Amino acid sequence: MDRSSLEELLTPIATSGDPTSFGVRVAVLPDGARPGPGDWHDAGWVTIDSTPHASILVGPGGAVELSPGVYRTWVEITAPPENPVVSSPRFQIT
Repeated sequence: MDRSSLEELLTPIATSGDPTSFGVRVAVLPDGARPGPGDWHDAGWVTIDSTPHASILVGPGGAVELSPGVYRTWVEITAPPENPVVSSPRFQIT
């Protein structure tokens, strides 16, 4: 993804159920970093071919603006009594 692009960043979630009725937040961080309390952003859900994806707008004017580098998303799902946190594969911003 180019750093000047404003795009929806989708993170697929592998699950046996449908998490889309639960709250979801996303943190987008440089590879190797773990999210802290101030890194989380409210996100939404998009389902593509029966696979739920956490969705957040990134780029100029989005929830997160990224500089060139290698990143990964962290997704937190609020599904009481569970609160799973999963990370994505790495991706590059040019």
